[in-house]
Amino acid sequence: MCKKHCCLAALSVLLLLLTSTVALSQALDQLGVKKGVTMSGSISASTTTYTASGIDSRRDPFAWYLNGNLNINLFGYDMPFSFSYSNQGRNYSQPFNQFRFAPSYKWARAYFGTTSMQFSNYTLAGHMFDGVGVELTPGKWRVSAMYGKLLKAVPFDVLNPESYNRAAFERIGYGVKMGYEDNGNAYSISLFKAKDKASSIPYIPDDATITPRENVAMAFNVRQNLLKRVFVDVEYSVSALNRDTRSEKNAFDSSRGTSNFLGKFLSPTGSTRYFDAIQAGLGYTGNFYTIQLRYERVAPDYVTLGAYNVVNDMRNITVAPTFQLFGGKVNIAANAGMQVNNLDNSKNSDAQRVVANVNANIVPNEHWAINGGYSNFSNYTRVRPLIDPYFTNPLDTLDFYQVNNSYNGMIMYRTGTKQVQHSISLNSSYQYASDKSTAKDAAENLSKFFTSNLSYSYSLQPRALSLSGALNFYCNTAAGLNTTFMGPSVSANKQYLDKTLRTGVTATYNITQASSQSTGVTSNSNSSVFNTGLTVNYSPKPKTQNDAVGTDSKRRLLNNKRTHNVGASVMWLLRSASGTQPGYNELTSTLNYTYSF
Repeated sequence: MCKKHCCLAALSVLLLLLTSTVALSQALDQLGVKKGVTMSGSISASTTTYTASGIDSRRDPFAWYLNGNLNINLFGYDMPFSFSYSNQGRNYSQPFNQFRFAPSYKWARAYFGTTSMQFSNYTLAGHMFDGVGVELTPGKWRVSAMYGKLLKAVPFDVLNPESYNRAAFERIGYGVKMGYEDNGNAYSISLFKAKDKASSIPYIPDDATITPRENVAMAFNVRQNLLKRVFVDVEYSVSALNRDTRSEKNAFDSSRGTSNFLGKFLSPTGSTRYFDAIQAGLGYTGNFYTIQLRYERVAPDYVTLGAYNVVNDMRNITVAPTFQLFGGKVNIAANAGMQVNNLDNSKNSDAQRVVANVNANIVPNEHWAINGGYSNFSNYTRVRPLIDPYFTNPLDTLDFYQVNNSYNGMIMYRTGTKQVQHSISLNSSYQYASDKSTAKDAAENLSKFFTSNLSYSYSLQPRALSLSGALNFYCNTAAGLNTTFMGPSVSANKQYLDKTLRTGVTATYNITQASSQSTGVTSNSNSSVFNTGLTVNYSPKPKTQNDAVGTDSKRRLLNNKRTHNVGASVMWLLRSASGTQPGYNELTSTLNYTYSF
């Protein structure tokens, strides 16, 4: 408890020093120069109604949302504040309704409310929290700190089985990061700790799978320019996770916990585990090209409570060259590498994944634009079944291959004048996927996906009119299933009243044909979907108020611009019956208002 109180006290002192330093700096160099208060922001409110016929409703019949952001500049301070509120918040186990206040001054910024911060990919990596944070960037130094609630307590409801998936302990976390940057070189160290409050859930069923956890994660990062064109970066992270803080200590666990640095911040038990991760890169920058070689290894079961998800148990080696040719008109980027898992040989299967892709972007002149790409992702899995000790012939291993080849291309042509503009584009993609096994009783599964879109747009600037049309085609061929999807879409947009009233109409019609084959029997089904919508937005031109503000030595003008926007939309979807599925239609209407100042 003393260590925790010391860390909290240190963080409080840091925030206090920040407040004092900023206030003193402002008093010395700003109070006599900048006077006055400016305020800007926006508030928006919207409502959505929904009704369906022929099927059960797929969303609530009525919903409303209220969002806002406000920035106050007080004698040189920026103090942004934002909030979000909705009647949909009651459907979330974690808070949906939230606010955020982030004042800043010169090289200092503070965070209050619901926010997120980034220390590294393997410590604190964008996890939302309710609390306080600070970022300081004086000169070449970088200092960040945070403290807050990462999760709120969600109790079990024995009468509701779904509560077992939503239940959570209250989780408190805090961390600090310090770094130094100079001429492209950077060095940093970060420490993050989070702990669940075991008493935050009053009742825990015997069959519950969640346990209160505690985590400490630390990361070291170095980026260094070795020569004029060569650079290297390395990040090493280590994480200690106590899977159940209720577990008892023993002599072995206590000695193991104190034999490493992280053990000073964590209460080790029989459920404590240690993980590490490393990522490194070596790059060279030429006159018209760059090339990087990267290595990444994440230990099996690596976990940090400061990130929502960490891909672990993998080793990845990649090389990535890029080229700029013909004065930047041709750009080529490639990436190739191999990824393997089962680093500790604890699983019954090994997987190898080969990654290779290349993209080219060509812009020969102002009329043409061409883009193309190819990627080849393949997986190799070697299943090692358990051997029966009483069976003389061991089971055969199973080698499983999966290959995904993807091609994509785009070509666009634009022409016209400032008053009349035309453009036509063609987008296509093709993907071929195969699953193959060397086992005698395994079959080869093939899947082919093809999509294509041909579109044309016309714009008449003097009349604020734009028209567009497109043809869409999609075809999927898999084992025993063929699906074809095609249809046109059109849209028209027109502005009125000196471009303050904007209207738009869209319509899409698609036909889907599907055929499947099972046990020698072929079945066919056809369906169609018609979707149309109307949108209207009105934004009167803002009125500008020029208020003369006098001081002892000068006079200045404050321009206050206030804008209003009222919008409405109606969307109607009609789907025909197909096979055993009945037809249905849905109507969704939205009304929104935004005030900006």
